[in-house]
Amino acid sequence: MKRIFSILTLLIALPGVVLASGGSAIQLEKANNSLADQDSLQRGAVLFSNYCMACHSTKYMRYNRIARDIGWDNETAVSEMGKNVVKPVDNVMTRMMPGVGQQVLGKTPPDLSLMARLKGTDYIYSFLRGFELDEHTGEWDNKLLKGTSMPHVLENMQRHFEPEDYMQATRDIANYLEYVGEPAKLQRYDLGWKVLAFLLVLIILSYLLKKEYWRDVKH
Repeated sequence: MKRIFSILTLLIALPGVVLASGGSAIQLEKANNSLADQDSLQRGAVLFSNYCMACHSTKYMRYNRIARDIGWDNETAVSEMGKNVVKPVDNVMTRMMPGVGQQVLGKTPPDLSLMARLKGTDYIYSFLRGFELDEHTGEWDNKLLKGTSMPHVLENMQRHFEPEDYMQATRDIANYLEYVGEPAKLQRYDLGWKVLAFLLVLIILSYLLKKEYWRDVKH
């Protein structure tokens, strides 16, 4: 029995050891974003449109769905994100013409619809903040993804914004991409507290009902 217990303990501990030995040496920064922050989602949507959609799309989202979820009307979504050249029912597609990414960057920029689910919000936040200027070459690179073909599109913002404002802007983009990765989270979060409140009331009523049933029963 002791031997079986020892083997089980080793098997449980082994994955942690493997992860520790094979994990990245780069510590991700905490995004500390909140899907409940509607203003952040709106800012993130605008920033994504202004700085990211030249190359990237979120093709599984439509403008009218984004508008409904983050507190806009359809016209605002079309104006703020689509620059008034799309329809509310259109998918959020990149403005880059097909084939241009391969010619200019050496690869086609990925769709970012599921990037937050694939990499995590902390990774996106850290990546956006991870661009560093190489003093020898004078070119930008990213400490999370060395040799990345993605240019530092937020360079002008980083140079001219206050550090806190730049940090908030990158957090807003990460927040928006987390929402895009799983839009139903907003509904789940909104429904969650209502379910908990219902269960609390149900527990109280059940307790009172139990007391009423057993009131005349002698122990």
